[in-house]
Amino acid sequence: MMSRPKHVAAMFAGLAGLLLAMPMIAQEARPIPTIPAGVPAVLFPVQSTRPTAGGAWLGGAPTDRETLGLLGAEMAFAFGEEEGAASWVMPDQVTARLERNPMIRVSPERLSYHGLLREPEPNAQIYEPLHSQLRQVAALFNARIVVLPLSVWYEPASAEERQAAEAAGGEASEVWGRAVMLTAIIDVRRSAVLWHGLIEGDRGEPTSRMLLTSLALKTARYLAPS
Repeated sequence: MMSRPKHVAAMFAGLAGLLLAMPMIAQEARPIPTIPAGVPAVLFPVQSTRPTAGGAWLGGAPTDRETLGLLGAEMAFAFGEEEGAASWVMPDQVTARLERNPMIRVSPERLSYHGLLREPEPNAQIYEPLHSQLRQVAALFNARIVVLPLSVWYEPASAEERQAAEAAGGEASEVWGRAVMLTAIIDVRRSAVLWHGLIEGDRGEPTSRMLLTSLALKTARYLAPS
């Protein structure tokens, strides 16, 4: 089991207050907290995706699982570029550790996440079996914070955005949407959701891999900036 440096242990002593004071990065929907550097966090694989209205999968992948695989690769690269993620545990590390611990019967790509697709009530505790699944994995890495990407999908441009394009002399049909990812940041020791919301990538064609690339880069930049 990994040893915990003294400075990290000190961080954990006051973690509740620290997280309440996490710097926020503004987005249209709600602010996104930055996890302080040096605080270990476990990043789980993205749990689900859904096709566009036309039936295509994001990134031009032929199946939903391949879309999730593409996004997972992009996330691993993006977080690897951020110094703030030096203490983070990536999804492939989670999978590898669980393979060496067969007594822990948790599949990191198939968690009981469905209850978090809706925003939880304030102060609500994580339900079972999800809490036990997250707690068992976090304990393997001496981590308290987990980041659980719940679902990713293509969000078309809004009517207001299309109208603004037309007013500027453009074509409404040329206004692309963006990939969005519903994400939860969870304190497993308190069994509490610290943040629940959408992270948005740049605009682009739904079948372009760049849609997933921009989403991964922004996620890493928001949560664990260098």
